Amino acid sequence: MGRPSLRIIRQEELLDAVVGIITTKGVAGLTVADVAKLAGTQPSKVHHYLGSREEMIAAAIDRATNSVEEIVVNALSSLEPHHRLDAQIEILFGADLLEPHINQLIDQLIAATYIDEAIRVNVSRMYQRFLEILIDSFELAVPNLPIEERHQAAHTILALAHATPTFEWLSLDSRNIYEGRLAAEKIVSDARARCQEITK
Repeated sequence: MGRPSLRIIRQEELLDAVVGIITTKGVAGLTVADVAKLAGTQPSKVHHYLGSREEMIAAAIDRATNSVEEIVVNALSSLEPHHRLDAQIEILFGADLLEPHINQLIDQLIAATYIDEAIRVNVSRMYQRFLEILIDSFELAVPNLPIEERHQAAHTILALAHATPTFEWLSLDSRNIYEGRLAAEKIVSDARARCQEITK
């Protein structure tokens, strides 16, 4: 595999700056001038490599989506289908997705969805992708469970996974991660028990 092009390297360096600013100042605080300053370059270079402010934000969302999806897909790729759901719980409530910079970026993007429709659409697409992966894992683990129940279980676990890092950050309870994971595992256990009842 060849080395990445200079364009890709510059885009990644500038995206690091975009993500850094969104994480610390929010989307409202994102300016081309600040990105250029943080990256040690000229505003014209930011426009050249990343495009408009809206395109920068979309690229930051794509990076967040791809980063989380890569963690999930890589962890699931070598597993037998019936083990994927348990592994996904491990991932959703594990250290990789509890990194403050990941959750701070997502929280800032979600806050911006209330005033920016384009950001709302992109963030919604990101969560829809995560939900689809989780639903697929449920389908493999409990195929006889009615589709509505699989979807409800997946939605609930995704909501837990989204809220738990925020509660952890707010120090709502020292057992936040543990309790969130236990709740998710209980949902999976109940789904398996329900599936067994159906197949009897």
